[in-house]
Amino acid sequence: MAALVAVLLARLAINGGIRVVYPFLPEIARGLGVSLAVVSALVALRSFVAVGAPLVARAAETLGRRSLMLAGLGFALAGAGLLIVAPGLAPAGSWSLVGLAALGFVLAGAAKPAFDVPMQGWFGERVPYRQRGRVIGITELTWALSLLATVPLAGALIPRFGWQSAFAVVAALALVGLVAVRTLLPADRPTQRTRRPLRLSPERVRVLAVVFVYTVAAELMFVVYGAWLEDDLGLSVTAIGLFTIVVVASELTGEGGVAAFADRLGAKRTILLGLLASGLAYASLGAVGGSLAAAIVAVVVWFVGFEVTIVATIPLVSELAAESRDRLLSLMVSTMAIARGSGALLGPPLYDLGGIAASGLAAAGLVAISALLLRGVTEPGAVEVETRLV
Repeated sequence: MAALVAVLLARLAINGGIRVVYPFLPEIARGLGVSLAVVSALVALRSFVAVGAPLVARAAETLGRRSLMLAGLGFALAGAGLLIVAPGLAPAGSWSLVGLAALGFVLAGAAKPAFDVPMQGWFGERVPYRQRGRVIGITELTWALSLLATVPLAGALIPRFGWQSAFAVVAALALVGLVAVRTLLPADRPTQRTRRPLRLSPERVRVLAVVFVYTVAAELMFVVYGAWLEDDLGLSVTAIGLFTIVVVASELTGEGGVAAFADRLGAKRTILLGLLASGLAYASLGAVGGSLAAAIVAVVVWFVGFEVTIVATIPLVSELAAESRDRLLSLMVSTMAIARGSGALLGPPLYDLGGIAASGLAAAGLVAISALLLRGVTEPGAVEVETRLV
């Protein structure tokens, strides 16, 4: 229980440093004196950093998982601190300011795999597969709660103190997380390195392909989310911060649903349900127009579906390679990083070309491909049942 509390507190900072950016991308672009496409490129750069996640898995075999989690929190604190002071070090519109912002984004990007890979391995090793969906679902509540902890407050701070004030919230959360993990998680540095080699079977590769495709779909939408709320619905920065409450409620529903039902339904079936919901939501966005009520319905289904998908994927991946859990999880993180970076680069030009309708239809098509790929994956629990019947 103490470890779970520590992780919940720490991940508010890790996830907050990632999530606080998306709704305010247009405002950050204005503050930096650059276009939305340039800031989206910084988001892509942040995502690509996580390609190095397999190095985290290898480091954990030598240093222990807690040490890597502490390092991740240190990256989050350093990145947020740099983004806070950057506007005082270089003028808006200068490449110096863009460079400082890029470094801050990179540190935030490094924080997530440095924390999440060892964290997921920690629980994967200690929690049986049939209860793992519930525990992972609880830890993933912080994805939604980090949005609630950062975005509404940032929406109130930014008009008064500038875009950089959003990261003061992240820095404060990172400090709390550092203390919690250092105090509540026992040290686990191994006396000698235990190598956990991973064989990439066709089924494991297929699962990684599923993750890649549905993550590209999601990122196509995330990077234009703030612009859509401004352009089509006319929301201000403060209103976008308040609109986030709808997103948080949706995500908590999705994460709570996985925690409550994934172990009974099975991870694969739960992922398929999530893909169906998010795909329908993406496809419907073009019909929303300027209706706030319709936007709320679409966003609720969108975020519930996506959260169900991603949270249910983690226990499935953690069991597909029980002998080398951290390494396959790290490859999943790397795959998501490449997918997010690709989506962040493709999202703005697609949105410029056809608005939210074009973005939504492209995302829905990718989700359909992901679902077809997933149908060829055998869930670990199903294999066990078949073996017992034989």
